[in-house]
Amino acid sequence: MSVNLPIIALILSLLSILGLIFVLWQTWSFNKLRRTLFAGSTGADLENIIQSLATQLQDLNSREADLEKNLAQLKHDLSFAVQRLGLVRFNPFADDGGNFSFSLALLDIHQNGVVITSMHGRQQNRIYTKRITAGKSETQLTAEEEQAIKLANDKSGQAVG
Repeated sequence: MSVNLPIIALILSLLSILGLIFVLWQTWSFNKLRRTLFAGSTGADLENIIQSLATQLQDLNSREADLEKNLAQLKHDLSFAVQRLGLVRFNPFADDGGNFSFSLALLDIHQNGVVITSMHGRQQNRIYTKRITAGKSETQLTAEEEQAIKLANDKSGQAVG
């Protein structure tokens, strides 16, 4: 048993030295990290920085709420802008001419708007407008005007004729 005592002492000494090296390395790493994070700062400075960041976060949250409110208002206002259109070109006179006449429907998302019809003839050009409310007109619509409204409501808006 006495033969093993020096070997055990040697192993324990090596383990102690390795433990001391590990502790010194951890201390050095911690000090390096502390110098990096807290360079020139005290605890009071860090508290001010945290308070400043909290204030900035509150300001950003307030601005986000304002932006959300403005976006909702813009979406509401945009629903009354012309978003749908339909165009139908036609020839009102069977005997001559080309498809120089047209009916153009300009509607918002609520199907409110106007239909503009231009009747092109050899001697003159006439333009008519008719108000559209909820997809209906107060006056009689021509087949071309109805087709333009239908095109606008189909969201295709492709020209026909």
